[in-house]
Amino acid sequence: MVHAIQNPDDRPQPAIGQPFTADTAAKMLPLVRRIVADMEHLNETVECKRERLDAIDQLPETINQPDYQEELADIRGSLVAEEEQLQACVRELHALGVEPHIPFDGSVDFPTVINRRAARLCWHPDDDDGIEYWHEVDQLTSERQKLDSEILKF
Repeated sequence: MVHAIQNPDDRPQPAIGQPFTADTAAKMLPLVRRIVADMEHLNETVECKRERLDAIDQLPETINQPDYQEELADIRGSLVAEEEQLQACVRELHALGVEPHIPFDGSVDFPTVINRRAARLCWHPDDDDGIEYWHEVDQLTSERQKLDSEILKF
């Protein structure tokens, strides 16, 4: 009799996705561009609101003023909503198998295999024509290298 090997807590193991090639990543790029554009806008808005709230919170004359408190509550409510939208964008990218750089700088990674090692195809909105760069798993965007078509070997 053959017994299936299960993990100790009986939870199903997550499915391992196929590594991206430059072609499969490029085909997904139009959708990723739209999501990243939304994220860039939301990220900028969230950062501006956080800075504004920090500045206002330091002003002693606003702390006990009912008019200010109502406006601040509205700003905080919209900030929470925009942070939730930003997280929804991150979840959408993850569902596609794409990983945004955290802290978010507009760059996203497409997991791949290069020279039989786990690596990342890397795209940033400033890149000209599609997927042109890659980097090792633990490297920063600043350390990415130009992609050579001969380098992708599965």
